[in-house]
Amino acid sequence: MAVNSNKRRKWLKSHHDTLFPFFPLLKRKRIEWLFDRLEDKGAEKGALYVHIPFCNGKCTFCILTKEPLPHRSHTANYVNAVLEEASAWRDYFSPVETVYIGGGTPTSLSSEELKLLFEGLGEIFRIEKDAEISIETTASELTEAKMNLLAELGVNRLSVGVQTFNLGLRNILGRRGGGKEVIKKLNRAREVFPLLTIDILYDVPGQENRDVIIDLQKAVGIGIDGISLYPLIYSPKTPITKRFKQPPIETAMSIFETAKNFLEDNGYSHININHFTNGRDKFRYSTYFNNLGNVLGLGAGATGFLADCFVKHQSTSEKYIRDRAGNVFNVPANVIPVLWCVSQIQYGKIDIETPRRRWDFEPLEAFATTIERCVDNEEMIVRKNVIELTTKGIFWANTIGAEMALECLYNGIGELMSLEDKLSKIAKEIMLVKIRSRKDI
Repeated sequence: MAVNSNKRRKWLKSHHDTLFPFFPLLKRKRIEWLFDRLEDKGAEKGALYVHIPFCNGKCTFCILTKEPLPHRSHTANYVNAVLEEASAWRDYFSPVETVYIGGGTPTSLSSEELKLLFEGLGEIFRIEKDAEISIETTASELTEAKMNLLAELGVNRLSVGVQTFNLGLRNILGRRGGGKEVIKKLNRAREVFPLLTIDILYDVPGQENRDVIIDLQKAVGIGIDGISLYPLIYSPKTPITKRFKQPPIETAMSIFETAKNFLEDNGYSHININHFTNGRDKFRYSTYFNNLGNVLGLGAGATGFLADCFVKHQSTSEKYIRDRAGNVFNVPANVIPVLWCVSQIQYGKIDIETPRRRWDFEPLEAFATTIERCVDNEEMIVRKNVIELTTKGIFWANTIGAEMALECLYNGIGELMSLEDKLSKIAKEIMLVKIRSRKDI
């Protein structure tokens, strides 16, 4: 997991990749242990994440926890299971300041199931009146009736997985519908929802700079509030990886820099590693997981973070319905400041004073080698009280975060892991790191 100067540097594309160095150090705990810990702390405000894994489509690139849309009796059972688990957390989690319904495609649920979910969550938790309530969807799922229903249920931030308006690239990605249809639906959604955000992909096979800029021009023209600019992850399990070769990293770097400059020239600012806002979209949910705040995850594949613990759920809806209790992994106290600093990289900067004040932790010493290398590479600038990433640094941010973790936790020994690696390789490296860390102890 460390950078070998004799090898080409590994580009980590997902913030999940930055967590791999921490896995060997986590301590497994029983769910009752976490409940006792939370009871001692008392109910605290937080964010709520609900995962709906079902999808109607078959995108060629998706790496998320997803399942083909099953019989309606199963989806109804799944929603009831989510609400049953939510009830178990009622006394430990309040108030809720932001709700994020992700997937999969949450809007693949029927109108009745969506009503059951939203109304049930509202009865179980004290959700603030001004809470940011987001839900993910696709243009193909975005009917007039569904938009009106979501608005009635309190959704005030709609996130649409556009990926691209380009018909040829949409076909490669397995997206349904053409660009004109997507634009029409987005214009209508702009009228219905206070906040409208979309995802745009780059590093797609055959994609050029001008293709991404055209996508962004259309998004700006519609008045999109938040734009998440993601690189395509070439996971070994996805059809697109088996069919296409990943473009050169130099192409991706050029596209990202051009896209970032375009967005900034058009009034958008960078608020976390992949997300840009016109000033209206605050993306409040992201502030919780980037600051190690309370995030309660519900549903198959969902991960939460509560009282310095990750809570990870069963990976399929069938398993989740049978066993809704999440697996609890406690982050040791001496690791928390490292995790916090690595999480802050998502913002493109680290406030140096906060870890000094909260944990007596000195980032400039803990990550000295990584910082020196990044400064030399023009990826990082160290100011009086903050470490800032340049545009080049933001492109490499996940890699930099993992390098920081490895330097501090393992003296730089190991190999960087990513979601583009085979699961067997990831598991093997995590086990090797765990063995080495035990020997060090």
